[in-house]
Amino acid sequence: MPFIIDQNQCVQCGSCIGNCPNRAIVRRGAEVIITDMCCDCGTCIPYCGVSAIARGKEKVEFGNTQLDAALKKKLSLNRDIVAMKFADKAPEGVSSEDGLNFWCHICGDVFEGSGIPLFFTAKNSMCGGSIALGLGARSVSREDVLTVMQVVAGDGGYFANNELFTQARSQFPKYPRMYGGIIIGSLAQMKMPDMILIPLNGKQMCMVSTAYSFETGEIITGNAGGGTCLGTVTLPFLANKPVFTCGDHGGRLHMRLRDEEILACIPYRLVPGLVKNLDKTIYNQE
Repeated sequence: MPFIIDQNQCVQCGSCIGNCPNRAIVRRGAEVIITDMCCDCGTCIPYCGVSAIARGKEKVEFGNTQLDAALKKKLSLNRDIVAMKFADKAPEGVSSEDGLNFWCHICGDVFEGSGIPLFFTAKNSMCGGSIALGLGARSVSREDVLTVMQVVAGDGGYFANNELFTQARSQFPKYPRMYGGIIIGSLAQMKMPDMILIPLNGKQMCMVSTAYSFETGEIITGNAGGGTCLGTVTLPFLANKPVFTCGDHGGRLHMRLRDEEILACIPYRLVPGLVKNLDKTIYNQE
């Protein structure tokens, strides 16, 4: 593990436990220890008043190609993994989307093997999902918005009436700021993304959630009833917690998800610990 606690120096006050963003520090009997869920961030160090926490001999393995290969092997995945990273402009070597598209459609392309990273912005978004992604909204005419509302609300739509549509819009996340765009590509081709998105069947989802709970004691919660973007990206990015969702009708179509598949979105700094823990749980006994 990257960081270690000197048990002779530690007073078991627990200050580090509540301030670890990865929930990687736990109390085991009379000791406070750092688990494999540690992401090497060092957030805990200033909270230790007795200087009991120090860097260990190992570093966290954040190699994208190694983690991509490990997840595919351990979970028996036959799809590529989406990686996402917020940025204010397209980095050197990354192309920008040059037309209108859906965020979920680009993810579907990646799942099917077209994983070259692409920079996606609000001006490229064909729906309101760019707001849920923290990118703001594309400027469109009043008539276009009214047309969309007529399709979304009422029989055959997502909501019974416009009031419920408005209520759903109020659930958009409160990002600390709007970002210029989001880079979307395969994990195999993107270093240090913010999040990864994986289509999983029921057993694979159980494996991931068990690996997460193994050393944190926490459960992975699900979001459903809103857009796929709202149900996945928001909480992992803002709260550093994994989530799962069945998505929404349009999102599933654009992502080309199979009937048995649900989506798991995982903050990238949790992934190394999850990969290690996949070898420790009950599923490794099969």
